[in-house]
Amino acid sequence: MDTALRRTPERAVIAASLALTLLQIGFVDASWLLAIVLPLQWALVLRPIERREWAMFALVGPFFVAQNYMALRSGAFAFRQQDFLLMPWHEPLLWMGWYLHLVRFVGEPQHSVPLGRAAWLGLLLTVLAFSVFGSDTQALTVASSVSCAVLLAMFHTRADLTYAASAVALGAVVEGVGLATGLWHYPALASGAVPIPFWSLTMWMSVGILGRRFVVPVAERLALAGARHA
Repeated sequence: MDTALRRTPERAVIAASLALTLLQIGFVDASWLLAIVLPLQWALVLRPIERREWAMFALVGPFFVAQNYMALRSGAFAFRQQDFLLMPWHEPLLWMGWYLHLVRFVGEPQHSVPLGRAAWLGLLLTVLAFSVFGSDTQALTVASSVSCAVLLAMFHTRADLTYAASAVALGAVVEGVGLATGLWHYPALASGAVPIPFWSLTMWMSVGILGRRFVVPVAERLALAGARHA
């Protein structure tokens, strides 16, 4: 039987978990409650959570807290609810959840992606683009487009493009729910304009590529190191 057909039921569960997550963040106002309920949902629906996935959480959570805060402070976007560091309590958990769903959906075999210098360079360029130019929408669009183009030039295998396309699709759904329910908005966009900036596309594409080329291999290394010392 074809691998894709074998994974169809698993992907249906992942899609259902993602849909439930989006429903909750769209209609549950209590951020503290979401910070409790969402991890429980993922642990129950997507169990078992593997060691490398726990390691991935440890990487993704702090990283996106820092990246979000810099973007929020510069005015690139703004949350309706601001519990800490200009964001709601459950926001760091969401990035852990997005990556969990993304990696599970793509379903690439473990230990299949080496960690090279190009991945570190791609991460650095992406972080600089969003950190340095976050206060200027036009500059951020250009900078993020350049950094994303560099990523695609370095990483363009079929698996890389699958991660990129899957992340863009995920981002479109997340942005749609977030904007439709007023969870966040982009102050720099004029009233009546397209509600999602172009740099959001390049951001999600970078999230996908760096997820495969940096987050997953680093998480696997951390998981193996933890297993040796267990």
